[in-house]
Amino acid sequence: MTARTRSALFVALATFALALTIRLLGVDLRAPWLDEIYSQFAISREWYGLAADRITRGHSPLYFALMKAFGIEGANIVAMRTASAIFDAAGAAILAGALAVYLNRATALFFGFFYAWSPLAIHWAQNARPYGLLILFTAIGLAGAIGLFSTLGRDDERAARRPRRLFAFGFSMASLTITAGIFAFLSTALLPFLLPQTRRDAAFLKRWKRALRVPGVVAILAYFTMSGPHIARNVDGYWAEKYNSLDFEGLGNLWVSSLFDVDLPFALERLGAPADLASPLTWLVSALLLAFLAIGLAATRKRPGLLAPACLMIGYTLLMICVSAWTSVLVPRYFLPPWIALLALAATGMAVARARSRWSWLAIAPLMLCFAIAGYLKATQPEAPRDRPLAPVAEIIAIAPPETVRILYERTDGTRNKLIMELFPQRFARAELDRPALSSWRLDRFTQARAEGRDLFAYVSAGRLPNVLAEAGEPPACILEFEDWRLAYWGDTGAVCAP
Repeated sequence: MTARTRSALFVALATFALALTIRLLGVDLRAPWLDEIYSQFAISREWYGLAADRITRGHSPLYFALMKAFGIEGANIVAMRTASAIFDAAGAAILAGALAVYLNRATALFFGFFYAWSPLAIHWAQNARPYGLLILFTAIGLAGAIGLFSTLGRDDERAARRPRRLFAFGFSMASLTITAGIFAFLSTALLPFLLPQTRRDAAFLKRWKRALRVPGVVAILAYFTMSGPHIARNVDGYWAEKYNSLDFEGLGNLWVSSLFDVDLPFALERLGAPADLASPLTWLVSALLLAFLAIGLAATRKRPGLLAPACLMIGYTLLMICVSAWTSVLVPRYFLPPWIALLALAATGMAVARARSRWSWLAIAPLMLCFAIAGYLKATQPEAPRDRPLAPVAEIIAIAPPETVRILYERTDGTRNKLIMELFPQRFARAELDRPALSSWRLDRFTQARAEGRDLFAYVSAGRLPNVLAEAGEPPACILEFEDWRLAYWGDTGAVCAP
């Protein structure tokens, strides 16, 4: 083992230990949110049910199948989050090791520190969702890309062999993890055909094209079998909603959320500092990080390996901005792949600045302190007690046989999601059951459910109830009151109506 390899291994292990320790601080502090409940439900199914539940909703079953293969039970949210944290920390360690091998140890150490404490990375590593696994595979692919770009100007097929395998494996698996993995691959794969440095090197382009074959096929298959059909089915629904506007304000919100991922005024108050410091602190941290990013980007002229994170960061961001002209992807978690690339480039800038002048620590140290404080606050962020107004409603619905239940609800903000968060956990222990039949009130749905002999519940506001009963034309077996809402029941399970 060479001295450089030993150094890279040390950096990788240190990064893994730091990142995992930080992420494990808060995996048990918060109750599952909506998407995590979907994850829990998926892995509590049998294998076929798991795959069907995920693929029919446009998601790859890979992450969920791994959770199930590890023996994690659907109800064990802490174990799922811990696995995600391990994936994420491993990804950070692999990329830090690659930076140590192909660049230098200072860059790798800076990257390991900043990614470990990044609030955005911590947030999604602590989630029972595929983002930690995405970072693991993206980091493997990016490590391979750095190795391939490092062969620019050299006709060295042997040196490219291992990086090519890492690139193919990492981006193939990233594409099979989540749609963002496909975007990460495309961004990294296509830009080299436009760069003067790479277009002039025929030997490199030959190696690059060879590296694209396997992940290219996998990405195409993943998109057209899972992501594409889901987007086509929901093009006028979910994917038409814009959660963040495509303008300077929206992009600014995206940047600040990626940088801190906390309510900064509230976080400052937790520290005993004035909330008014939020705006100048945001400007200061942004200016410092972007300055080091600019230095890192300038370093690509002498360090061709850095073209890999530059392609990923720039290409992915431009692709997502283009897609956001018609859909809702300006969301921080969708930008995790370019964020890891940005931090690698900024870390390079810090290493370059440190080598030029000791005074650079006057900029680096405050940035490190801000990340460490923000990351700790994010990792240990407590959750206020969750209001569960529909828990009594779900308990009543659970009395009826789950195989026959159909639930119709009045479409208002949050009602559907609140019902899901109460009803889905009731089925974690019944792997043979599908999702609850849950949809908004419509007469044709009511008529169909009654024709099928289902146990039918209608959850509507008190003001809407007379209209629902008039439309139904059939009196319910009973009507239960829940403050300003009513639960009407049509069926033969007498215990539902029992006092």
